[in-house]
Amino acid sequence: MDATLTKVFIWDMDETLILLKSLLNGTFAQSFNDLKDADKGVQIGRMWENHILNVCDECFFYEQIENNNTPFLDALKQYDDGRDLSDYEFDRDGLCPPFDDLSLKKIAYRHRAIAHKYKEVFYSISQSHFSLVYYLVKCSSLFFQGLQNIFDKEMLRVWDELYDMTDEYTDRWLSSGTC
Repeated sequence: MDATLTKVFIWDMDETLILLKSLLNGTFAQSFNDLKDADKGVQIGRMWENHILNVCDECFFYEQIENNNTPFLDALKQYDDGRDLSDYEFDRDGLCPPFDDLSLKKIAYRHRAIAHKYKEVFYSISQSHFSLVYYLVKCSSLFFQGLQNIFDKEMLRVWDELYDMTDEYTDRWLSSGTC
């Protein structure tokens, strides 16, 4: 029998996405019979949308690799030569279609960089004493401890403020599901 400890992380995104969509389209406020300011909810939803897209682009190369339908990060591993990426200039390597072997190599580099960022984010969580961690957007401070590895202090402050603003607007919907 394998005696290794398996840690399971569950991110309940479906309810979170439903909440964010309901903020964006105003249905969250409508469900309160106009007791909530619909414009404020839409504004909060747009802020989430913008921040999420910015993180996808800035940290995970979304805009650069979105047209390459790779099912998982290791799918292009055979194109990765293991080059040290610490000084690699992703924005200057000329990645563009068509996706020939050279382009796939550049995408493989991005996939490795993304995998490294995931490890940075979740390292502090995996070092915790929890064998099962359930979090929606912000599970206490565990997730944000991990984000400190890829966000600067200003970005963490912005996300914390957006979280708090959303939690207040939604009558503590977000914090009701945290660890």
